[in-house]
Amino acid sequence: MTGIPGLEAQLEENTSQRTPCVLVLDASSSMDGKRIQSLNEGLQAFEEALKADPVARNRVAVSVICIGRDNLAQVMTPWTDAMHFQAPTIYANGSTPLGAGARLALSELESYKSSLRNMGIPYTRPWVLIVSDGEPTDADWEDAAAEMRQAAVDKKAIVFPLAVEGASTGTLAAFNAPDKGVLRLHGLAFRELFVWLSASVSSASQAAAGTRMQIEAPRMISIET
Repeated sequence: MTGIPGLEAQLEENTSQRTPCVLVLDASSSMDGKRIQSLNEGLQAFEEALKADPVARNRVAVSVICIGRDNLAQVMTPWTDAMHFQAPTIYANGSTPLGAGARLALSELESYKSSLRNMGIPYTRPWVLIVSDGEPTDADWEDAAAEMRQAAVDKKAIVFPLAVEGASTGTLAAFNAPDKGVLRLHGLAFRELFVWLSASVSSASQAAAGTRMQIEAPRMISIET
């Protein structure tokens, strides 16, 4: 992604309060076809909506983690202010190392928050969106889920596990606080999902640090507890 300033340069030129948002996206073989196509269209809509929002483009920071390619969890997009965000193209292949993806997301969040603190830049509670259509394939995924769940319980992150239609909400529920549940996407409404996500993180970015928000799911998503 040439032309995008490095993290230090972005923090130096833009000292606005940030709302970090990390996407953990299932790109396993079962997502191939219309699912991965719709997911990529949703990411494009996310980019467009963030850049069109005068607040979000300065205050929302995005990182994208892909799970599945080469059976690994990989950072596709390092932390980038929304104004510089370029939606990556996700290709489906491999297994579903969801635990590795969750751990990588937590590690990326801690690293980014450390950078913000070092620069004296305030931030609101980070958002984590975990999208999957299947069961985790890594052996220690339950330990990783417990780490993500604890982050949600301790209010270190707002976690949204999202089950693509047909996925087990029971498994994904392990990644969130017990009283929060799992979102289920009806059909392939990824575009609508990411437009909602953009609007929601934009609202969060305008709130003072520590402010509690009431977040309502859009109509193409149901909440299962």
